Amino acid sequence: MNMTSTRFFTGLCLTILMLTGCMHPSTSSSTYSDDEADAIKSAVLFLEQMDWLPGNEDSKQATIQSIKVDDRYELLDSQFKETHAWLITFPTDSQRTIEIPHVLVDPESNEVIGYLPSE
Repeated sequence: MNMTSTRFFTGLCLTILMLTGCMHPSTSSSTYSDDEADAIKSAVLFLEQMDWLPGNEDSKQATIQSIKVDDRYELLDSQFKETHAWLITFPTDSQRTIEIPHVLVDPESNEVIGYLPSE
């Protein structure tokens, strides 16, 4: 390769790297680990049983985060106070009159251990 070809190739590579670094990943589909997906399924089932989940709600819109359980949550079993749990939340929707409660799931058993009542 001559010097001009090398410069062109280098410039092309740098441009491609810059463009791919600036691209944002698609947010249309959330990917969860198997444990997170199981926790979300448990939360959805609990909300459906309590009749707190609108029929058109998509569980793929749920978010999950690890939190330390405190006094804000209604616990189904007090032994989980001050432990770590998954907090499953759904996005707010201006069309709803009542928001979907946040659900706490035990990361070991994937069982629902509590919830945060909606306001």
